[in-house]
Amino acid sequence: MIKHLEIRVNGIVQGVGFRPFIYRLALENNIKGYVLNDTEGVTISAEGEEDALEKLVKAIKNNFPPLAIVQEIEIKEKPINGYTTFFIEKSKITDKKTTFIPPDTNVCEECLREFFDPNDRRFYYPFIVCTHCGPRFSIVKDIPYDRHNTSMAEFIMCPQCEKEYKDPLDRRFHTQPTACPNCGPYLFLYKNDRTLISKNIQEITKKVYEYLKKGHIVAIKGVGGYHLACDATNDSTVLKLRERKKRPFKPFALMIGSIEKIEEFLYVSPKEKELLLSKERPIVILKEKKPLVSRFVAPYLTHMGVMLPYTPFQYLLFSLDKDLILIMTSGNLSEEPICFDDDSAFERLGHIADYFVTYNREIVAHSDDSVMFVIREKPIFIRRSKGFVPSPILVKKEFPVHLFASGGDLKNSFAIAKDKVIILSQYLGDLESPITQKVYKSAIFHFLKVFDIKPEIFISDMHPNYFTTSLTDKLAGDKMRIKVQHHHAHIASVLGEYEIYEPVIGLAFDGTGFGIDYKIWGSEFLIADRASFKRVGHFSYFRLPGGEKAIKEVWRIAVSLLYEAEIPMDYLPNKEKYPLKIILQMIEKGLNSPFACGMGRIFDGISALLGVCEKISTEAEAAQKLEELALSAKNYKDLEIKFEEKEEKIIISTEDLIKKIVELKDKGLPIEEIALSFHKAIIKVCVKVVELLREKYGIEKVVLSGGAFQNRILLKGIWEGLEKSNFKVFIPQKTPLNDGGIALGQIVIGREILQ
Repeated sequence: MIKHLEIRVNGIVQGVGFRPFIYRLALENNIKGYVLNDTEGVTISAEGEEDALEKLVKAIKNNFPPLAIVQEIEIKEKPINGYTTFFIEKSKITDKKTTFIPPDTNVCEECLREFFDPNDRRFYYPFIVCTHCGPRFSIVKDIPYDRHNTSMAEFIMCPQCEKEYKDPLDRRFHTQPTACPNCGPYLFLYKNDRTLISKNIQEITKKVYEYLKKGHIVAIKGVGGYHLACDATNDSTVLKLRERKKRPFKPFALMIGSIEKIEEFLYVSPKEKELLLSKERPIVILKEKKPLVSRFVAPYLTHMGVMLPYTPFQYLLFSLDKDLILIMTSGNLSEEPICFDDDSAFERLGHIADYFVTYNREIVAHSDDSVMFVIREKPIFIRRSKGFVPSPILVKKEFPVHLFASGGDLKNSFAIAKDKVIILSQYLGDLESPITQKVYKSAIFHFLKVFDIKPEIFISDMHPNYFTTSLTDKLAGDKMRIKVQHHHAHIASVLGEYEIYEPVIGLAFDGTGFGIDYKIWGSEFLIADRASFKRVGHFSYFRLPGGEKAIKEVWRIAVSLLYEAEIPMDYLPNKEKYPLKIILQMIEKGLNSPFACGMGRIFDGISALLGVCEKISTEAEAAQKLEELALSAKNYKDLEIKFEEKEEKIIISTEDLIKKIVELKDKGLPIEEIALSFHKAIIKVCVKVVELLREKYGIEKVVLSGGAFQNRILLKGIWEGLEKSNFKVFIPQKTPLNDGGIALGQIVIGREILQ
């Protein structure tokens, strides 16, 4: 029996080969009608035998293209139309935009085979792409996802490309970025003064390889922005990059040509290997097995970030030398956004890079490489960006209005929400510099336009001095405005990810978050649900002498911790270097010395107290060095840290913790063992406090979130300790542990307040 079905498919269904997929299914099953893209998704009008239509629907549900995400399928039966063929109709603009853009992905195996085939017309063409791979989000200006709405609009397809584009049985059918050497973008090689050297791909590749081996730094335009590349085995070159980039400590990411080469000198677990080889191609943090690169790539650390090539030019470069290991770090100055505009890149990177590889296609939406690590075979985000953004986070309950959440000022990502989806932006960085603030505002307007978001609710952190708070005030105008406590947002982000609606015990550990008592929080034990929270525990307060300055000069925190514990300043390493009298007066009188209890600040203070790190050049440097020291320890002392209940809160004694650490110093315990003893003491007391909270509140579910949990010892220890005590533990896996995930929590809380 012949039927006519109208099928609407929503989700990531544009730019992923969905229409050709439907077209081929229709031909195979003798179905007549059409398929089209519109601003809501894909619409299929299908007439055919009932069993053929069932096969079509089943394939849409279960066998969709690899880059697609099917969120929702609506099916309506319609009167017979009498179609005689099946065709692809022109795209349409409908009343609303609900479709999504796929993220940028690694070049696929089929394209790589063609790329390295001398007989193929796209031999060595660095912009080779097909339905299943390549740039997507980075080139899209608007939807529907058609060529004229991308930065490929100015490149008119040649007859051969157009023939492939129009052939439903071709792999490049309706591939919007498709091009070839005759009609598409091309590479340029320049000196840093913008003198053109070459436009020939083979010559460019050969010269770039030679420059890198001679110790030069090369800026290479990738999918989402520029990388700074240099030889990772050359000490003097790596130090030169550190000096020019003003990055004395923060580790550099590596790019290596094969998984085999990575496994030669780094430990790789099955899950880590899976991430490295995935189409998203994130940077994965791995433990060193044997030294093979400069010790200045990740100074003081035994873990380093590594990724495999993902663009055709990168593959070509590594094909010249299977042993090549390159630093491939974001093209920026420390704490600034990645350069993605050519003029800006030459201006901002011209004093860092000696040469530039660029191309004549615009990057519309910039993105850094995503960064992940694996613990207990679970992948964890440090930075969520290229390869994952803007994939939506799907929710069960529809949002009654559109929402915007601005995130925080550090590790920023903002979020938008409508219908049954939340879309988190790419990593945008720390919003201290005017350049980052400008990029942040531009990214917001791009998202609002592309995803047709007209927010009615505007949400931010409650910190009065955040840039995001003041900007959200301006954006909101007379619309509804909500301010959310920072650590509640950390916990709520995980409640949103796992669709948890009941209260949980939340551990939100980070460096800084504005508290409702106007103090700086960061070691929080919360009883929290989506709408509200109760602070039921934290480490005791200490002063931050100099405020923000103490976060950079962490020896000041060590002074404060010793003062609070009533321990002589003789225990401060190199105390003669510092103006102790002034700092102690600031603490005693409370002058520019706010109260704090952040876990990150405690780690900083202990690091300084042990002489591991006294000043930092980048966030979490002191804590990372302390963790690294602890990882090298063979033994530790089991410490009991005191805590007491005051006014319905459990207060863990930071003073007692410091006294115990000083006692270990007095006993002459090796410094690495003291570092591990400190970590173990934090783990032990945290598990005990959560056990007490279970007795009091009857809650078995525990959420761990916050930047301090990027510490592998801390995260693994508390997670395992809680599971041994029969708690059900939840950690963020769709968003970063750090502030890159709080915009999701702000959306979750904002929705609940609205209801």
